[in-house]
Amino acid sequence: MLIVGTDVTAVETDLTGGRLTCPTCGSVLRPWGHGIAREVRLLAGSERRRFRRSICSCCAGTHVLVPEDTLVRRRDAAEVIGAALVAKAKGSGHRRIALALGRPSSTVRGWLRRFATMAVALREHFTRWATVIDPTHDRRSPGGSGLFDAVEAVGVLGVVAVRRFGPRPPWSMASFLTGGHLLSNTSSPWVPPV
Repeated sequence: MLIVGTDVTAVETDLTGGRLTCPTCGSVLRPWGHGIAREVRLLAGSERRRFRRSICSCCAGTHVLVPEDTLVRRRDAAEVIGAALVAKAKGSGHRRIALALGRPSSTVRGWLRRFATMAVALREHFTRWATVIDPTHDRRSPGGSGLFDAVEAVGVLGVVAVRRFGPRPPWSMASFLTGGHLLSNTSSPWVPPV
């Protein structure tokens, strides 16, 4: 799996032009069909997507090219899960958030619990990235809860990234910097800043 941009044409151009590299060995990736079509639920409706597959020219490893607005093994887009996390940081409960988003309360509760479990590590991860992108950014102090601090760190990272790279949704940036594993149950799969 490799996190890529959301512009399908640009991703296809990069793939066929040999500009995407294998996350395992660093060799050039080549096109290798598509995955099964699946529904991705967004804040404003849903879309049917078929993720591009690729194969490494050296190690023969296969990789699904996952758009950065999507999280691994999640039906809902990063923006939907991000909206739930922001609402929780503002004090809403999982039932109210689920009702506002039109999702099952058990699904929203699962997102919130998983994020809260990893909140300290996520805050540290996003804070390190924000410092690498802009060492002069305004560092925040802890706000009282791990979940709140982690959500705030995503917001700070979003502001820093917009200043440096231009407009980009903060939850897409969070997905990209965690390799799509923002809510993953594996231990620290995220790539640290260099």
